Amino acid sequence: MYTKIGVIAKPNVENIDKLLQKLKQYFCKKGKAVFLEEKVTESIGGKGFKREELINYIDLLIVLGGDGTMLSAVRTINESGRDIPILGVNLGRIGFLTEVPLNMLFQTLDNIENNQFGIESRMMIDVYIYRNERQIGKFSVLNDAVINKTTIARLIAVRTYAKEKEAPKRFLTTFHADGLIISTPTGSTAYSLAAGGPIVYPLLDSFVITPICPHTLSNRSLVLPDCFSIYLELEEYSPDTMLTLDGQFGFDLEEKDCVLLKKSEKRIRFITHPKKDYFNVLRTKLGWEERKTRKI
Repeated sequence: MYTKIGVIAKPNVENIDKLLQKLKQYFCKKGKAVFLEEKVTESIGGKGFKREELINYIDLLIVLGGDGTMLSAVRTINESGRDIPILGVNLGRIGFLTEVPLNMLFQTLDNIENNQFGIESRMMIDVYIYRNERQIGKFSVLNDAVINKTTIARLIAVRTYAKEKEAPKRFLTTFHADGLIISTPTGSTAYSLAAGGPIVYPLLDSFVITPICPHTLSNRSLVLPDCFSIYLELEEYSPDTMLTLDGQFGFDLEEKDCVLLKKSEKRIRFITHPKKDYFNVLRTKLGWEERKTRKI
């Protein structure tokens, strides 16, 4: 079972120092080693570690915060090349990725200790950027890659192609919209959902293509299987156009730049509570409640 526990937390959260102290005491009683990120150790004392350093010492990562904190942690794990399961604990508002509520944290840790938990393996997307047929960037995302403007809203034109394995590249359409989102099923409940895209079960492997405020009303979201590669090309020059990756960092795009998206060989593993399934998360986060019959 896991013996070296890393903890990454969103700083400046109310009572985070008390929570971290409780975690340290809990794992100390279990004989586990705890590695805290240096950003949060100031409030409780003790040695902290830079995130890139911490990842190399642990076999389980606990993320305390919201989806932004989780995506940042996923990026660090991905760049390290390690395969570490993550337990996400929600200290934010919605938190689809950090799905364990705070009041279930220690119960969930007990379940992990007793080997009563599940693990979900989630698809990631590799994103390649080409300029003048030369690769100038490569990134991996868990949620989405988004092409949009950073200034006043103005339509951009994105020529979109799909290529299936050894088959030739085929033209799909040119999206004239405020932007274009390519998401994983995990990311289907993030920006894509806000833009009108579908909810896709997170254990499926597929791409969700969602235009943002399309100029043509017939442009709708499209779901493609993971055997496809997707090519995006800026059709014309549009200043301040950016490729945003998991909402964490951005890359400026120029006319005729090409963005290639493929299913990544890397995956991210999330620890899940055995009594908390995805449909429960949807009902809770999206406010889906069964209609009760009123007694007369």
